[in-house]
Amino acid sequence: MNYRGSVKRVWLAITILLSVASVVVISSPKIFPYSPDSASTIQKIVHHINWRIRFYFAKAVGGVPELSWLEVAQGTWPGQHLRGTWPGSGFITDSMIREGRSLNASVVNPLNDAKGLFDGKELFQTNCAGCHGHDARGGGHAPSLVTSNYSVGASDFALYKMLRDGIPGTAMQSLGLSVRERWEIVAFLRSLSRETDDAHRTIELPHVDVSWDMLKAARNLTDSWLVYSGGLDGWRHSPLREISPLNVSHLKLLWLHQFAGSREDSFEATPLVSSKTIFMTEPPNSVVAINAENGREIWRHTHPLPTDLPVCCGRVNRGVALLGGTLFVGTLDAHMLAIDAASGGVKWEVEVASPKDGFSITVAPLIVKNMVIVGVSGGEFGIRGFLAAYDAATGKEVWRFYTIPGPAEFGSESWKNNAWRSGGGPTWITGSYDPDLDLLYWGVGNPSPNYTSEVRPGDNLFTNSVVALNATTGKRAWHFQFTPHDEHDWDSNQTPVLADLMMDGVSRKVICWANRNGFYYVLDRADGTFLRGAPYVKVTWASGLDVHGRPILTSAAKVTKSGTLTWPWVGGGTNWLPPSFDQTTQTFLVHATEGSSIFTQSDGNEVRRGAGGLYVGSGSSAADVAVNVVKALDAASGALKWQHALPNANPEFSGTYSGILSTEGGVMFTTYAGTIFALEMATGRELWRAGLGGKTQATPISFTLNGAQVVAVTAGQALFLFGL
Repeated sequence: MNYRGSVKRVWLAITILLSVASVVVISSPKIFPYSPDSASTIQKIVHHINWRIRFYFAKAVGGVPELSWLEVAQGTWPGQHLRGTWPGSGFITDSMIREGRSLNASVVNPLNDAKGLFDGKELFQTNCAGCHGHDARGGGHAPSLVTSNYSVGASDFALYKMLRDGIPGTAMQSLGLSVRERWEIVAFLRSLSRETDDAHRTIELPHVDVSWDMLKAARNLTDSWLVYSGGLDGWRHSPLREISPLNVSHLKLLWLHQFAGSREDSFEATPLVSSKTIFMTEPPNSVVAINAENGREIWRHTHPLPTDLPVCCGRVNRGVALLGGTLFVGTLDAHMLAIDAASGGVKWEVEVASPKDGFSITVAPLIVKNMVIVGVSGGEFGIRGFLAAYDAATGKEVWRFYTIPGPAEFGSESWKNNAWRSGGGPTWITGSYDPDLDLLYWGVGNPSPNYTSEVRPGDNLFTNSVVALNATTGKRAWHFQFTPHDEHDWDSNQTPVLADLMMDGVSRKVICWANRNGFYYVLDRADGTFLRGAPYVKVTWASGLDVHGRPILTSAAKVTKSGTLTWPWVGGGTNWLPPSFDQTTQTFLVHATEGSSIFTQSDGNEVRRGAGGLYVGSGSSAADVAVNVVKALDAASGALKWQHALPNANPEFSGTYSGILSTEGGVMFTTYAGTIFALEMATGRELWRAGLGGKTQATPISFTLNGAQVVAVTAGQALFLFGL
């Protein structure tokens, strides 16, 4: 039996019958005239059916020999094996029939998006890099593909055919890829052509001059993102309103910058933006300047790192600070660098602490007046944590505040048996600053060792606390401890949100804080007085908070050797991922996690420093599958306004999620499981999503570029810029 002939006859019969029916309808322009700009819904539906029928007919009578019937089906049928929805799916457009164009003119890549490019790069490395090189710049037997014009032609279809058929007379053979895989590689090749187009342009070094007054006003600036949290108050709220619930679904990828780092390293950095230049860190040890208009790298500085660094939780960095024309960055070997923003050259470098003592730096520094404030990591290595301020011009240390008090210092009575020497108290998330009070607010992490607390009796100040310091002197003004004598690794390394709220009819200057321990707090930011507190996730370790904000413990609070089941889980109600605050609606937005863990401890006399200096006492295990939920809380009370459970859109990247960006346009952005989501701020309704093809642990930012609002986000090993 001639199978191919039978299939051909079936297609011919179907298309003839449907063509006769459709011609009756379409042939009368008075009834169904078609114009893409003015057509009604029924006219569009009829048109999209009709041109496909006519295309099938052309194929059935021997036309379109360049495509197989399978490719015809996938090229014209909406959603068939390719992403997209009616009527824009497939890769063949109606212009071939409507305007008589050739295939080279009417075929477009349906996967020319962020995910297609990412997957295409992976496929290229597997199938093509052996000849063309991992950077696609060619080798001894294959040409460079970093070009705008190829020998086979420059159209999408020409590149597709090259991958499908190979090039006769050359070593380029058919690769045996699927239709989808061919288009993904075409997407990657197109990104290379954009790269070479940019390479012919003159590199203009950025001219950056950011004053202290600009940093104080950063939250209200639209064409930049000058501070880790968008402003000194920790809001992460953009004043931009061009992107709204009405048009956010029209967001498209403007460009993608592909980094060359290891997939094992996670991007957690918040980019800074000034003078149309994006400044960010690339893990583990680079600072990069990127042209915001085209995504092209301007310069890069890479800091040499020693081996065997004390890093508990990945080789990460959360960003840079900016003052004048200088960037400031901490490094995994606990140094701080001042880098020229125009050229990437190092102005000065200081050692903040020694890695041999368990220290590293992952935090984005904070500028306060003429000082650079930096914290340290190392809570799992038995450090004595601190904050330090350095003169921005010279690198000279101005002050240092230890988060673990020594003998005779305030709070030293909360430590016994010299446990303060290795008490922990890391400061690895950027704080906030109130210029009117000249107070610096910073969260402090876990006591060391984790879990097994009998070796460190007492409340263990200032761990799991917020400390308010006089920014000029570094002296403690006040503190508030969220979780005294922590046994669950519930760091208070969260971003302090400084707000003015109406409480009991009175306007109060407060700090809002969704803590890892599962409780939401409101404190007076002038003196630290506890004002309100309520759980925002399921909590079993405490029945509530007393009038001073101290937790009222339950039996689930005590960690045992055999294990105690406790909510929230070890990752907490939230972790370090930044929240967002909308002053207009007085709404606090937090990316929360609902889940539980079984916590265990060791005998006190069994707690020893482990490999690499790790100093922990047993650990925990997840008792159930944690659920990621965006929650909108009334900022004054902590009452839930709405919540939205985020779908695990890509299980390969589950467990990776970011903080929240809110905007004056009524749209908020966050990420989870390799996907960026836009939600309506008033209701939590999902408005838009885009797959990013990589781990998502960096919070989006927004700014204007040439007058138009854009959204930038990092995922996997790439930086994405979206716009309308």
